[in-house]
Amino acid sequence: MPLQQIFFYGKLMQQCCNNMKNINGILNEIRRGGNRMTKARNALVELFYKEKTPIASAEILAKLAAKNIVVNRTTVYRELRFLLEQNIIIRSKLPDHRSFYELSALHRHHLICTRCKKIKGIVLNKHLEDQEKNIYKKEKFKVISHSLEFYGLCGKCLKSAA
Repeated sequence: MPLQQIFFYGKLMQQCCNNMKNINGILNEIRRGGNRMTKARNALVELFYKEKTPIASAEILAKLAAKNIVVNRTTVYRELRFLLEQNIIIRSKLPDHRSFYELSALHRHHLICTRCKKIKGIVLNKHLEDQEKNIYKKEKFKVISHSLEFYGLCGKCLKSAA
């Protein structure tokens, strides 16, 4: 992919994420591609929008069921794949191969407890953005996306270990 296309893609991703700061922006982004808003798709988007932490794939069905939303497992995985392809959500994988998902517009980094497996999203300062700009200047490499996870023990697990 030529550098201009990569730069454009990065700008497009940034614009897309800026449009998805609220739930209506997310729904409009999906519709813009000529896609329908199915009951399952709408329920998943709403779930991801309201969640404050990344959601493990195994938790999604339980969270939907708790809201009296019945969606079969196959449909959930098909909709997750669709939302990933549309860059509405991002997937991260843990070393034990479990996946968790969150809205791409919320781009956070994660604290992952290696004992209880709790995942918490954190926002880092602008230093990473500055690093991406420096990478582009020095290496002529446009960063489109990155992933950063910190592994350790959460406060609760630290107390129980003492």
